[in-house]
Amino acid sequence: MKTTILPRAEKELRKLPKFDQIAVAQKIRSLSAPSVTGEEKLAGYSHIYRVRVGNYRIVYKITSDVLSIVLIRHRRDVYRMLKELLG
Repeated sequence: MKTTILPRAEKELRKLPKFDQIAVAQKIRSLSAPSVTGEEKLAGYSHIYRVRVGNYRIVYKITSDVLSIVLIRHRRDVYRMLKELLG
């Protein structure tokens, strides 16, 4: 499965502290594996999932053969930002 990081998510990833960047990057690499632990489907959105990495959430969308990282934010801000992005 091909993994893409949208520009907004890439910008947010660069803003994180180095230790958290490494942890998030490792989790992103593991997302394409068949059995991801901790992933949950977001209610109200189709094909949108989230996974927790420390205090951060990775929100991603799965289409036929592409996994797109939509948002990487602190857990207190992620759902408000997601509402703004996806309506």
